[in-house]
Amino acid sequence: MRKPSTARATRTGPAASTPATIVTAVLAAATASCDEGLLPPHAASPIIIAGTTSETGSRRVEGLNMARGFRLAVEMLNESGGIDGRPVRLALQDDGSDPGAAARIYGDLAAADSVDVLIGPYSSAVTEAVVPVAERTGMPLVAALASSPEIWAGRNRQWSVQMMNNARDNLAGAVVVAAREGAETVALVYEDSRFPISAAAGVRAAAAREGLTLVMDEAYPVGEADHAALTARARDLEAHLFLGGGYTPDAVAFTMAVAADRYSPLLTSWSVGPGEADFPDRVGVAAARCVIGNAPWVHTLDTSGPLASSATFQRRYQEAYGTTPGYTAAAGFGAVELLSDAIRASLTATGTIDDATVRDHLFSTSTETVLGPFGVVPIGEPDAGSQRLLVRLQLQWQDDGQGGLVQRVIYPDAAAEADPCVN
Repeated sequence: MRKPSTARATRTGPAASTPATIVTAVLAAATASCDEGLLPPHAASPIIIAGTTSETGSRRVEGLNMARGFRLAVEMLNESGGIDGRPVRLALQDDGSDPGAAARIYGDLAAADSVDVLIGPYSSAVTEAVVPVAERTGMPLVAALASSPEIWAGRNRQWSVQMMNNARDNLAGAVVVAAREGAETVALVYEDSRFPISAAAGVRAAAAREGLTLVMDEAYPVGEADHAALTARARDLEAHLFLGGGYTPDAVAFTMAVAADRYSPLLTSWSVGPGEADFPDRVGVAAARCVIGNAPWVHTLDTSGPLASSATFQRRYQEAYGTTPGYTAAAGFGAVELLSDAIRASLTATGTIDDATVRDHLFSTSTETVLGPFGVVPIGEPDAGSQRLLVRLQLQWQDDGQGGLVQRVIYPDAAAEADPCVN
Protein backbone atom coordinates (compact mmCIF):
# COMPACT_ATOMS: atom_id res chain seq x y z
CA MET A 1 0.00 0.00 0.00
CA ARG A 2 1.28 3.46 -0.88
CA LYS A 3 0.60 6.45 1.31
CA PRO A 4 0.65 9.68 -0.71
CA SER A 5 1.87 13.00 0.61
CA THR A 6 -0.52 15.85 1.32
CA ALA A 7 0.72 17.63 -1.78
CA ARG A 8 0.10 14.60 -3.94
CA ALA A 9 -3.33 13.95 -2.46
CA THR A 10 -4.49 17.35 -3.70
CA ARG A 11 -2.88 17.17 -7.14
CA THR A 12 -4.84 18.04 -10.22
CA GLY A 13 -5.40 15.61 -13.07
CA PRO A 14 -3.28 15.44 -16.23
CA ALA A 15 -3.63 17.84 -19.09
CA ALA A 16 -6.16 16.87 -21.71
CA SER A 17 -3.42 16.43 -24.30
CA THR A 18 -1.67 13.71 -22.27
CA PRO A 19 -2.01 10.25 -23.89
CA ALA A 20 -3.59 8.78 -20.75
CA THR A 21 -4.59 5.53 -22.42
CA ILE A 22 -0.97 4.89 -23.40
CA VAL A 23 0.18 5.54 -19.84
CA THR A 24 -2.49 3.19 -18.51
CA ALA A 25 -1.40 0.47 -20.90
CA VAL A 26 2.26 0.85 -19.92
CA LEU A 27 1.42 0.66 -16.22
CA ALA A 28 -0.81 -2.36 -16.76
CA ALA A 29 1.95 -4.14 -18.65
CA ALA A 30 4.46 -3.35 -15.91
CA THR A 31 2.12 -4.64 -13.23
CA ALA A 32 1.48 -7.85 -15.15
CA SER A 33 5.10 -8.63 -16.03
CA CYS A 34 6.04 -10.49 -12.84
CA ASP A 35 8.86 -13.00 -13.13
CA GLU A 36 7.20 -15.39 -10.72
CA GLY A 37 10.17 -17.75 -10.58
CA LEU A 38 12.23 -15.03 -8.90
CA LEU A 39 9.71 -14.22 -6.18
CA PRO A 40 7.95 -16.11 -3.39
CA PRO A 41 4.46 -17.34 -4.32
CA HIS A 42 2.87 -15.07 -1.70
CA ALA A 43 4.51 -11.92 -3.11
CA ALA A 44 2.49 -8.75 -2.65
CA SER A 45 1.51 -6.29 -5.34
CA PRO A 46 4.39 -4.88 -7.38
CA ILE A 47 6.15 -1.62 -6.65
CA ILE A 48 6.01 0.60 -9.73
CA ILE A 49 8.91 2.89 -10.67
CA ALA A 50 7.81 5.03 -13.60
CA GLY A 51 9.31 7.56 -15.96
CA THR A 52 10.38 8.26 -19.51
CA THR A 53 13.49 7.80 -21.59
CA SER A 54 14.60 9.01 -25.00
CA GLU A 55 14.07 5.96 -27.18
CA THR A 56 13.85 8.28 -30.16
CA GLY A 57 14.99 11.81 -30.94
CA SER A 58 18.31 13.58 -30.57
CA ARG A 59 19.16 12.02 -27.19
CA ARG A 60 18.30 8.39 -28.01
CA VAL A 61 21.88 7.04 -27.68
CA GLU A 62 22.24 8.17 -24.09
CA GLY A 63 18.60 7.46 -23.28
CA LEU A 64 19.03 3.84 -24.34
CA ASN A 65 22.07 3.39 -22.10
CA MET A 66 20.31 4.98 -19.13
CA ALA A 67 17.29 2.72 -19.58
CA ARG A 68 19.53 -0.33 -19.76
CA GLY A 69 20.93 0.67 -16.37
CA PHE A 70 17.39 1.00 -14.99
CA ARG A 71 16.36 -2.41 -16.32
CA LEU A 72 19.42 -4.26 -15.08
CA ALA A 73 19.00 -2.84 -11.57
CA VAL A 74 15.33 -3.84 -11.47
CA GLU A 75 16.22 -7.32 -12.72
CA MET A 76 18.81 -7.75 -9.98
CA LEU A 77 16.42 -6.40 -7.34
CA ASN A 78 13.84 -9.01 -8.29
CA GLU A 79 16.42 -11.80 -8.32
CA SER A 80 16.97 -11.07 -4.64
CA GLY A 81 13.24 -11.06 -3.84
CA GLY A 82 12.32 -7.49 -4.69
CA ILE A 83 11.86 -4.98 -1.89
CA ASP A 84 10.58 -6.60 1.28
CA GLY A 85 9.20 -9.46 -0.80
CA ARG A 86 7.43 -7.23 -3.30
CA PRO A 87 8.44 -7.35 -6.98
CA VAL A 88 9.63 -4.14 -8.58
CA ARG A 89 8.32 -3.14 -11.98
CA LEU A 90 9.67 -0.46 -14.32
CA ALA A 91 7.15 1.48 -16.42
CA LEU A 92 8.99 3.49 -19.08
CA GLN A 93 7.67 5.49 -22.02
CA ASP A 94 9.44 7.15 -24.91
CA ASP A 95 9.47 10.94 -24.59
CA GLY A 96 11.04 11.40 -28.03
CA SER A 97 13.70 13.66 -26.44
CA ASP A 98 10.91 16.25 -26.22
CA PRO A 99 10.57 18.23 -22.94
CA GLY A 100 6.91 19.03 -23.56
CA ALA A 101 5.98 15.42 -24.23
CA ALA A 102 7.85 14.29 -21.12
CA ALA A 103 6.07 16.84 -18.93
CA ARG A 104 2.69 15.61 -20.15
CA ILE A 105 3.59 11.97 -19.54
CA TYR A 106 4.94 12.65 -16.04
CA GLY A 107 1.75 14.54 -15.24
CA ASP A 108 -0.20 11.39 -16.04
CA LEU A 109 2.21 9.17 -14.13
CA ALA A 110 2.01 11.35 -11.03
CA ALA A 111 -1.77 11.14 -11.17
CA ALA A 112 -1.79 7.34 -11.40
CA ASP A 113 -2.51 5.62 -8.09
CA SER A 114 -0.43 2.60 -9.12
CA VAL A 115 2.83 4.59 -9.50
CA ASP A 116 4.96 4.62 -6.35
CA VAL A 117 7.96 6.77 -7.34
CA LEU A 118 9.26 8.62 -10.37
CA ILE A 119 12.61 8.16 -12.04
CA GLY A 120 13.94 11.00 -14.15
CA PRO A 121 14.37 11.20 -17.93
CA TYR A 122 17.60 11.71 -19.85
CA SER A 123 19.12 15.20 -20.23
CA SER A 124 18.85 18.49 -18.41
CA ALA A 125 16.46 19.98 -20.97
CA VAL A 126 13.89 17.22 -20.52
CA THR A 127 14.39 17.00 -16.75
CA GLU A 128 13.87 20.74 -16.38
CA ALA A 129 10.38 20.29 -17.84
CA VAL A 130 9.62 17.31 -15.58
CA VAL A 131 10.86 18.50 -12.16
CA PRO A 132 7.99 21.04 -11.76
CA VAL A 133 5.52 18.15 -12.15
CA ALA A 134 7.11 16.27 -9.26
CA GLU A 135 7.27 19.43 -7.16
CA ARG A 136 3.65 20.38 -7.87
CA THR A 137 2.25 16.93 -7.16
CA GLY A 138 4.47 16.00 -4.21
CA MET A 139 5.93 12.93 -5.91
CA PRO A 140 9.53 11.78 -5.14
CA LEU A 141 11.80 11.91 -8.19
CA VAL A 142 15.44 10.93 -8.72
CA ALA A 143 16.96 12.76 -11.71
CA ALA A 144 19.58 10.30 -12.92
CA LEU A 145 21.15 12.32 -15.72
CA ALA A 146 20.54 16.04 -15.38
CA SER A 147 23.56 18.16 -14.52
CA SER A 148 22.50 21.76 -15.20
CA PRO A 149 22.68 23.66 -11.91
CA GLU A 150 19.88 25.99 -12.97
CA ILE A 151 17.29 23.26 -12.37
CA TRP A 152 18.01 23.35 -8.62
CA ALA A 153 19.99 26.50 -7.82
CA GLY A 154 17.88 28.90 -5.75
CA ARG A 155 14.69 26.92 -6.47
CA ASN A 156 14.09 25.47 -2.97
CA ARG A 157 13.17 22.06 -4.38
CA GLN A 158 11.40 19.65 -2.03
CA TRP A 159 10.69 16.53 -4.08
CA SER A 160 13.41 16.17 -6.73
CA VAL A 161 17.05 15.17 -6.21
CA GLN A 162 20.00 15.33 -8.60
CA MET A 163 22.52 12.50 -9.13
CA MET A 164 24.87 14.25 -11.58
CA ASN A 165 27.28 16.97 -10.60
CA ASN A 166 27.34 20.53 -11.90
CA ALA A 167 27.38 20.82 -15.71
CA ARG A 168 29.73 23.79 -15.47
CA ASP A 169 32.44 21.31 -14.44
CA ASN A 170 32.00 19.13 -17.53
CA LEU A 171 34.45 20.87 -19.85
CA ALA A 172 36.28 23.12 -17.40
CA GLY A 173 38.84 20.43 -16.62
CA ALA A 174 39.70 20.14 -20.31
CA VAL A 175 40.49 23.87 -20.33
CA VAL A 176 42.87 23.41 -17.39
CA VAL A 177 44.58 20.47 -19.11
CA ALA A 178 44.91 22.41 -22.38
CA ALA A 179 46.41 25.43 -20.61
CA ARG A 180 49.01 23.21 -18.98
CA GLU A 181 49.90 21.79 -22.40
CA GLY A 182 50.53 25.24 -23.84
CA ALA A 183 47.18 26.16 -25.40
CA GLU A 184 46.47 29.86 -25.73
CA THR A 185 43.24 30.03 -27.74
CA VAL A 186 39.85 28.30 -27.46
CA ALA A 187 37.03 27.67 -29.96
CA LEU A 188 33.76 26.91 -28.19
CA VAL A 189 30.71 25.54 -30.06
CA TYR A 190 27.63 24.25 -28.27
CA GLU A 191 24.01 23.21 -28.69
CA ASP A 192 21.52 25.89 -27.67
CA SER A 193 19.81 23.86 -24.92
CA ARG A 194 19.95 23.77 -21.14
CA PHE A 195 22.86 21.41 -20.41
CA PRO A 196 25.27 22.57 -23.16
CA ILE A 197 24.59 26.20 -22.23
CA SER A 198 25.62 25.43 -18.64
CA ALA A 199 28.74 23.57 -19.80
CA ALA A 200 29.66 26.50 -22.05
CA ALA A 201 29.43 28.90 -19.09
CA GLY A 202 31.95 26.71 -17.31
CA VAL A 203 34.32 26.91 -20.29
CA ARG A 204 34.19 30.70 -20.34
CA ALA A 205 34.92 30.92 -16.62
CA ALA A 206 37.78 28.39 -16.84
CA ALA A 207 39.31 30.11 -19.86
CA ALA A 208 39.31 33.41 -17.98
CA ARG A 209 40.95 31.81 -14.94
CA GLU A 210 43.60 30.09 -17.04
CA GLY A 211 44.36 33.13 -19.19
CA LEU A 212 43.18 31.58 -22.49
CA THR A 213 41.60 33.67 -25.24
CA LEU A 214 38.17 32.64 -26.50
CA VAL A 215 38.44 33.19 -30.26
CA MET A 216 35.11 31.52 -31.08
CA ASP A 217 31.96 31.24 -28.96
CA GLU A 218 29.02 30.04 -31.02
CA ALA A 219 25.73 28.30 -30.23
CA TYR A 220 23.78 26.25 -32.77
CA PRO A 221 20.11 25.16 -32.77
CA VAL A 222 19.22 21.71 -31.47
CA GLY A 223 19.75 19.14 -34.21
CA GLU A 224 20.89 21.74 -36.73
CA ALA A 225 24.66 22.03 -36.31
CA ASP A 226 26.70 22.49 -39.47
CA HIS A 227 29.60 20.52 -38.07
CA ALA A 228 31.83 20.95 -41.12
CA ALA A 229 31.38 24.73 -41.26
CA LEU A 230 31.90 25.21 -37.51
CA THR A 231 35.01 23.04 -37.59
CA ALA A 232 36.40 24.93 -40.58
CA ARG A 233 35.89 28.21 -38.72
CA ALA A 234 37.76 26.91 -35.67
CA ARG A 235 40.55 25.72 -37.96
CA ASP A 236 40.81 29.08 -39.71
CA LEU A 237 41.05 30.78 -36.32
CA GLU A 238 43.86 28.34 -35.44
CA ALA A 239 42.23 27.52 -32.11
CA HIS A 240 44.46 25.34 -29.95
CA LEU A 241 41.50 23.88 -28.01
CA PHE A 242 38.29 22.97 -29.86
CA LEU A 243 35.48 21.88 -27.55
CA GLY A 244 31.81 21.93 -26.63
CA GLY A 245 29.05 20.07 -28.47
CA GLY A 246 25.75 18.80 -27.13
CA TYR A 247 25.15 15.05 -27.09
CA THR A 248 26.70 11.97 -28.69
CA PRO A 249 25.67 12.66 -32.32
CA ASP A 250 27.42 16.05 -32.17
CA ALA A 251 30.54 14.61 -30.53
CA VAL A 252 30.76 12.00 -33.29
CA ALA A 253 30.14 14.53 -36.06
CA PHE A 254 32.64 17.10 -34.75
CA THR A 255 35.33 14.46 -34.23
CA MET A 256 34.88 13.17 -37.77
CA ALA A 257 34.81 16.72 -39.15
CA VAL A 258 38.14 17.49 -37.45
CA ALA A 259 39.65 14.39 -39.07
CA ALA A 260 38.17 15.13 -42.50
CA ASP A 261 39.26 18.77 -42.40
CA ARG A 262 42.84 17.89 -41.46
CA TYR A 263 42.46 20.29 -38.56
CA SER A 264 44.98 19.50 -35.80
CA PRO A 265 44.10 21.41 -32.65
CA LEU A 266 46.25 20.67 -29.66
CA LEU A 267 43.24 19.08 -27.96
CA THR A 268 39.52 18.49 -28.54
CA SER A 269 36.89 17.80 -25.89
CA TRP A 270 33.17 17.06 -26.20
CA SER A 271 30.61 17.26 -23.42
CA VAL A 272 28.80 13.94 -24.10
CA GLY A 273 29.94 11.00 -26.21
CA PRO A 274 33.65 10.44 -25.56
CA GLY A 275 32.82 9.25 -22.05
CA GLU A 276 31.07 6.17 -23.45
CA ALA A 277 32.98 2.94 -24.07
CA ASP A 278 31.95 2.65 -27.73
CA PHE A 279 33.14 6.09 -28.84
CA PRO A 280 36.14 4.79 -30.88
CA ASP A 281 33.79 2.37 -32.65
CA ARG A 282 31.65 5.29 -33.75
CA VAL A 283 34.44 7.51 -35.12
CA GLY A 284 37.38 5.18 -35.72
CA VAL A 285 40.55 4.70 -33.71
CA ALA A 286 42.57 7.37 -35.50
CA ALA A 287 39.92 10.08 -35.05
CA ALA A 288 39.26 9.19 -31.40
CA ARG A 289 42.92 9.27 -30.35
CA CYS A 290 43.57 11.98 -27.72
CA VAL A 291 39.92 13.16 -27.68
CA ILE A 292 38.88 14.22 -24.17
CA GLY A 293 35.53 13.43 -22.63
CA ASN A 294 34.21 13.56 -19.11
CA ALA A 295 32.32 11.31 -16.74
CA PRO A 296 31.61 10.88 -13.04
CA TRP A 297 32.25 7.13 -13.41
CA VAL A 298 34.63 4.90 -15.36
CA HIS A 299 34.97 1.13 -15.32
CA THR A 300 38.29 1.30 -13.44
CA LEU A 301 36.68 2.95 -10.40
CA ASP A 302 36.02 0.77 -7.37
CA THR A 303 32.48 1.75 -6.46
CA SER A 304 29.75 -0.16 -4.68
CA GLY A 305 26.05 0.38 -4.07
CA PRO A 306 23.17 -1.43 -2.38
CA LEU A 307 22.73 -3.81 -5.33
CA ALA A 308 26.21 -4.40 -6.72
CA SER A 309 29.85 -3.52 -6.79
CA SER A 310 31.29 -1.86 -9.87
CA ALA A 311 32.80 -5.17 -10.97
CA THR A 312 29.50 -7.05 -10.62
CA PHE A 313 27.59 -4.30 -12.40
CA GLN A 314 30.02 -4.39 -15.33
CA ARG A 315 29.92 -8.17 -15.58
CA ARG A 316 26.12 -8.31 -15.53
CA TYR A 317 25.82 -5.44 -18.01
CA GLN A 318 28.26 -7.14 -20.39
CA GLU A 319 26.29 -10.39 -20.12
CA ALA A 320 22.98 -8.63 -20.74
CA TYR A 321 23.94 -6.22 -23.51
CA GLY A 322 27.21 -7.45 -24.95
CA THR A 323 29.09 -4.23 -24.33
CA THR A 324 30.96 -2.35 -21.61
CA PRO A 325 28.80 0.14 -19.68
CA GLY A 326 29.53 3.84 -19.59
CA TYR A 327 28.53 6.38 -16.98
CA THR A 328 25.01 6.85 -18.38
CA ALA A 329 24.24 3.19 -17.66
CA ALA A 330 25.90 3.45 -14.24
CA ALA A 331 23.75 6.49 -13.44
CA GLY A 332 20.59 4.64 -14.46
CA PHE A 333 21.57 1.67 -12.29
CA GLY A 334 22.46 3.95 -9.38
CA ALA A 335 19.14 5.81 -9.58
CA VAL A 336 17.26 2.55 -9.03
CA GLU A 337 19.61 1.71 -6.15
CA LEU A 338 18.76 5.04 -4.50
CA LEU A 339 15.04 4.60 -4.95
CA SER A 340 15.07 1.02 -3.69
CA ASP A 341 16.86 2.12 -0.50
CA ALA A 342 14.42 4.99 0.03
CA ILE A 343 11.40 2.75 -0.53
CA ARG A 344 12.78 0.13 1.86
CA ALA A 345 13.37 2.83 4.48
CA SER A 346 9.76 3.99 4.13
CA LEU A 347 8.37 0.44 4.41
CA THR A 348 10.45 -0.12 7.55
CA ALA A 349 9.40 3.17 9.16
CA THR A 350 5.74 3.36 8.16
CA GLY A 351 4.70 0.01 6.68
CA THR A 352 3.80 1.86 3.47
CA ILE A 353 5.49 3.62 0.58
CA ASP A 354 4.94 7.05 2.01
CA ASP A 355 5.86 9.83 -0.41
CA ALA A 356 7.18 12.20 2.27
CA THR A 357 9.26 9.48 3.96
CA VAL A 358 10.79 8.41 0.64
CA ARG A 359 11.53 12.06 -0.13
CA ASP A 360 13.09 12.72 3.28
CA HIS A 361 15.42 9.74 2.86
CA LEU A 362 16.58 10.94 -0.56
CA PHE A 363 17.28 14.45 0.70
CA SER A 364 19.00 13.47 3.95
CA THR A 365 21.10 10.40 3.10
CA SER A 366 24.78 10.41 2.19
CA THR A 367 25.58 7.12 0.54
CA GLU A 368 27.22 5.48 -2.44
CA THR A 369 25.79 3.83 -5.50
CA VAL A 370 27.54 2.15 -8.41
CA LEU A 371 27.88 5.66 -9.88
CA GLY A 372 29.78 6.91 -6.83
CA PRO A 373 29.05 9.17 -3.83
CA PHE A 374 25.54 10.58 -3.45
CA GLY A 375 24.46 13.43 -1.24
CA VAL A 376 22.36 16.52 -1.96
CA VAL A 377 21.80 19.92 -0.39
CA PRO A 378 19.09 19.39 2.27
CA ILE A 379 15.54 20.69 2.21
CA GLY A 380 15.23 24.22 3.52
CA GLU A 381 18.26 25.57 1.69
CA PRO A 382 17.94 27.51 -1.59
CA ASP A 383 19.81 24.86 -3.62
CA ALA A 384 18.00 21.91 -2.02
CA GLY A 385 18.23 18.71 -4.04
CA SER A 386 21.40 19.64 -5.95
CA GLN A 387 24.26 17.15 -5.93
CA ARG A 388 27.20 18.01 -3.65
CA LEU A 389 29.43 14.89 -3.46
CA LEU A 390 30.00 13.43 -6.94
CA VAL A 391 33.29 14.34 -8.69
CA ARG A 392 33.62 14.94 -12.44
CA LEU A 393 36.56 13.22 -14.18
CA GLN A 394 38.28 14.22 -17.42
CA LEU A 395 38.95 11.17 -19.60
CA GLN A 396 41.04 10.76 -22.71
CA TRP A 397 41.31 8.08 -25.38
CA GLN A 398 44.95 7.02 -25.49
CA ASP A 399 47.02 4.34 -27.24
CA ASP A 400 46.82 0.97 -25.50
CA GLY A 401 50.11 -0.29 -26.96
CA GLN A 402 48.34 -2.91 -29.08
CA GLY A 403 46.99 -0.79 -31.91
CA GLY A 404 43.82 0.21 -30.11
CA LEU A 405 42.72 2.81 -27.58
CA VAL A 406 42.01 2.79 -23.88
CA GLN A 407 40.15 5.35 -21.79
CA ARG A 408 42.31 6.90 -19.07
CA VAL A 409 41.59 9.54 -16.43
CA ILE A 410 43.83 12.59 -16.91
CA TYR A 411 42.23 15.11 -14.51
CA PRO A 412 41.83 15.98 -11.66
CA ASP A 413 45.37 15.23 -10.58
CA ALA A 414 44.35 13.17 -7.55
CA ALA A 415 42.51 10.67 -9.79
CA ALA A 416 44.77 10.81 -12.85
CA GLU A 417 45.88 7.52 -14.37
CA ALA A 418 48.07 9.04 -17.11
CA ASP A 419 49.48 12.26 -18.53
CA PRO A 420 47.48 13.74 -21.43
CA CYS A 421 48.41 13.05 -25.03
CA VAL A 422 48.28 15.97 -27.48
CA ASN A 423 48.25 16.41 -31.25
